[in-house]
Amino acid sequence: MKKRLSFILALAFCLTILAGCSSGGTSGGSGTATPPPADSGDASDLTQGKSYTINIASTFPAEGFVNEGMETFKEYIQEKTGGRVEVVVHPAGALGSTREICEGLSAGTIEMGAYGDEDIDYYCPQYSVFSVPYLFRDAQHYFDFFDTYGDWIFGEIQKECGIMTGTWFYRGARDITANKKIMEPEDLAGLKFRLPSTPIRVAVFEAYGASPTIVDFSELYMALKTGTADAQENPPETIYSYKYYEAQKYLILSGHIQTLGRYTISEAWFNTLSAADQDLIMEAWAYTHDEIMKNYSDPDKEYIDKCVEAGMELVTPNVERFIELAKPVVEKWAEDNWEPTLWEKINSL
Repeated sequence: MKKRLSFILALAFCLTILAGCSSGGTSGGSGTATPPPADSGDASDLTQGKSYTINIASTFPAEGFVNEGMETFKEYIQEKTGGRVEVVVHPAGALGSTREICEGLSAGTIEMGAYGDEDIDYYCPQYSVFSVPYLFRDAQHYFDFFDTYGDWIFGEIQKECGIMTGTWFYRGARDITANKKIMEPEDLAGLKFRLPSTPIRVAVFEAYGASPTIVDFSELYMALKTGTADAQENPPETIYSYKYYEAQKYLILSGHIQTLGRYTISEAWFNTLSAADQDLIMEAWAYTHDEIMKNYSDPDKEYIDKCVEAGMELVTPNVERFIELAKPVVEKWAEDNWEPTLWEKINSL
């Protein structure tokens, strides 16, 4: 637990530094997409112009700071436009799974989305570095990579599938939950371990001896309650917000992935807007980012405490052993799948 507390303090320090950075570019985690050319518009009065609705699709619950960020964006836009632009937030998978949301964004049938890095896994797996267990040494390494190469990767995604990044934010480290204490990787042997359909994560947990079970996020709670899955991994914020503590006794502080969250924009839809509205949207996401950083600079600490209050028992595993078994799997995966310079870029930091 001391190691985890040290990590939390270090993380809070680096997030504080990031929060003070400029809202432009990836430094500080703000929007990374450069708005494409659009029809000209009069920026002097944002209450004038065409009326339309922005739908934000999310698989996150209708509580927690991710949904709060979408509500912040909604209030900002509707206030600035005097209600000319309406924003409707659709949480908890109301408009479909994460894959369906990404497909809608790419096609221009959904205006905005909120999720992590799944579109990278779907459309540009050669840049899929954010779902890799123990790839980054610590939180500072993670943020250094974003500050240096975030624009590059998000730009590649935009070129490949037409999904822009409005802003990104830190959701916390992914931890394991189970109904048995997991101290060593070998303790996962035979457990039906729920994972998303992310090949590298599946490969690592197979190396740990688990039996990966692919379950859609929207079905995870019932999978844990019914025993379809014995264990799973998510940030403490998700574990608490989705009440996984009702089905899982132990919160194992594996911290195996630093978790990214993103608010995204359909480029096809964005191109239909006036220049003034485009600027307003990017301004609103930058403001939302600043509010998240101000109010939730340490989501791990806050939501771990809430999980404990809800009855979960904390377990501090042998993280070094988890890292040891993951390393050769990750190195082989990088060699076979990644953009050739990516591994070098990560290690150079």
